[in-house]
Amino acid sequence: MQARDLRLPDLVQFDADQGLISFCGRRAVLIQADAMGALRKELVDTLGSDIAKVILTRFGYSCGQNDARHLHAMMGDDAVSEFVLAGPKLHMLEGVVCVETHALLIDPETGHYDMSGIWRNSYEAEQQLRLFGVSDDPVCWTVAGYASGFSSVAFDTPMICIEGQCIGQGHEHCTWRLVAASSCGPEHDDHRRLFMPLNIQEHINLLEQKVQVRTSALAASESRYRDLVDNLSEIIFSLDEEGQLVHLNRAGRKRLGLDTAGQMVPLARLMTMPHRRRLVRFLRQVSTSGSEGRIELALRSLTGEEIPAQMQISPVLDGERLAGYRGLAIDISQRQARERKLTEYASSLETQLAQATRLAGLGQFASGIAHEINNPMGLISAYAEDLLDTLDEDGAAADLAKLRRGLATIQEQAYRCKYITQNVLSFARDQVINLEATDTGALVRDKVAFFSERTTVRGLDIRLNISEGLPPVTTDPNLLGQVLLNLLKNAADAMESKGVLSISLCRFRNRLRLDVNDDGPGLAPEIMEKVFDPFFTTKEPDRGTGLGLSICYGIVRSLGGTITCGNRPTGGAWFRVSLPLSNGERTGP
Repeated sequence: MQARDLRLPDLVQFDADQGLISFCGRRAVLIQADAMGALRKELVDTLGSDIAKVILTRFGYSCGQNDARHLHAMMGDDAVSEFVLAGPKLHMLEGVVCVETHALLIDPETGHYDMSGIWRNSYEAEQQLRLFGVSDDPVCWTVAGYASGFSSVAFDTPMICIEGQCIGQGHEHCTWRLVAASSCGPEHDDHRRLFMPLNIQEHINLLEQKVQVRTSALAASESRYRDLVDNLSEIIFSLDEEGQLVHLNRAGRKRLGLDTAGQMVPLARLMTMPHRRRLVRFLRQVSTSGSEGRIELALRSLTGEEIPAQMQISPVLDGERLAGYRGLAIDISQRQARERKLTEYASSLETQLAQATRLAGLGQFASGIAHEINNPMGLISAYAEDLLDTLDEDGAAADLAKLRRGLATIQEQAYRCKYITQNVLSFARDQVINLEATDTGALVRDKVAFFSERTTVRGLDIRLNISEGLPPVTTDPNLLGQVLLNLLKNAADAMESKGVLSISLCRFRNRLRLDVNDDGPGLAPEIMEKVFDPFFTTKEPDRGTGLGLSICYGIVRSLGGTITCGNRPTGGAWFRVSLPLSNGERTGP
């Protein structure tokens, strides 16, 4: 019988009633390729790829040997070439692989055997791609083992089948070559080891030892971790998805008054009611975001001690399901105590600074008073001495005109001292405020008209702009008029009574805005912050005391408004008074 005469109907017999299948005169079973793939995956996952390769190669080798011995009895003493080609034919009939033989060399005298070809439709390559994807190495282990076992019986010498390219590697087909084991060099040692006896129990023992070592290492690591967590001074805890404590380290049990037997309670129970609500909202936020969060809460132990703590809580997820929370609570009572001390110290420094500022201001105030009064008092003293000298020299014949001029100067300077003291009193004392509903538009018109009549304004171009429909404002008209006249006088002095003096009154949001703009030289940057200080003036001596703007500042503040100043882009200075439209909006002095 030749290999090409092997036909499947002649080799297979079915006895369905008895549940028997016979193939080549021996009982056989039909096994799906997926079942062989499942076996392959189980071996790889359990024992590793190297051991699985040995097992499946030796399995194929045994199958090949058994088929070769059985076919030898069936085929008789046919030529070796026919016999060796029967193996690939059987594999094709069994649906294992399609074999194409491209070269066959048999030389029994020299012991040189060589055979090569390609495999197509290898079930092993298909299962590899289905279960594991593309491999780096050939994967037709059982087929190569079968070819090695069958050819070893056929040639009566140990043979090794070496797979070169493989469909499981992504190639178009598998290439193979059969070579005599005796002619293989050291480069084929890895293939030789596949056919050596395999002690499965030994490998299982090694795996068990590795598992035992890793289990012991894991237990030791877990023990060290638990010791570390238990010995930390901070409170470490775990919660279930309902917020119930499931684990608490030693420091936490001690601080919160829980016994070592694991007396677990809801974490919210260890807080006051407001903090409980905050914790519930915070846990809901952490679970929704899926990320760690921080919050400061006050824990309360079962003994009543309150522990301010910063809590760091993160969710524990089982896939997408919330399994609980883990957290850390750091006692911040010492930090809060330090913050309180720093706050008290800062407040003390602010008080000292304010006192020093008041003393400095008082010193400046006293210096200004002394300077302003010394000038007229010096004139009074000088004229008094001059008059005495005149009387001593001339007696009754003294020049009455000279006496009259001297007495007039003394009187003028005395009035100047009185004016200075009145301004000082106005600045130092709280103004008596008489609030009433005031038509500010009419008030501004009257004061501007009064200023125009009583002041030399020949060179001034006074422009007044008052918005229509302004509502009445609850204020003191006398004090507000005093502020406006002072601002007008200062503006006229700054322009030396030459230029445009603009006054505007309008509503801006919920406030009334009064602006006084001049065409003067403006305010130098170095004096901008001092313009409302008492006794600060840029006027020449005897032309101002430096109290006018300070008094205006105090009046506007007492009326619940603000007064500000600055320089106009086109030149000159601007002063702005802003008042609330209703009494309910007053901010107070």
